[in-house]
Amino acid sequence: MRHLTASDFRVHAVRLRPGVVLSAVGSLTQLALRFADRKEETVRTGTFEVVSLTGTLGPDGCHLHLAVSDGDGVTAGGHLLPGCLVYTTMELVVGDAVGLIFHRELDSVTGFRELSIQKST
Repeated sequence: MRHLTASDFRVHAVRLRPGVVLSAVGSLTQLALRFADRKEETVRTGTFEVVSLTGTLGPDGCHLHLAVSDGDGVTAGGHLLPGCLVYTTMELVVGDAVGLIFHRELDSVTGFRELSIQKST
């Protein structure tokens, strides 16, 4: 088993420059998420199927949301955090956003580094 973290995507994002997750298929034995409107991390162990992974990747940060289902089909999703463990496989298809620059800028209203997209010159 191997950890799947946002930093895994950051390494590849430097080569891709801006990128987007197009598809993700796989399974986990541990997931680490931050649920909506919560500050704390939620970690769960078991066997989970990845039903969705979506987000943006860039050299100065990425923003990824993961949804998984358990053996009973109960689905949970949220902001991907370090600590997910791949069970059997994780197949990721990442698209390169050619001609664009993704940059994260601090938003004074939200307090988060929000995505800013510009055309490359």
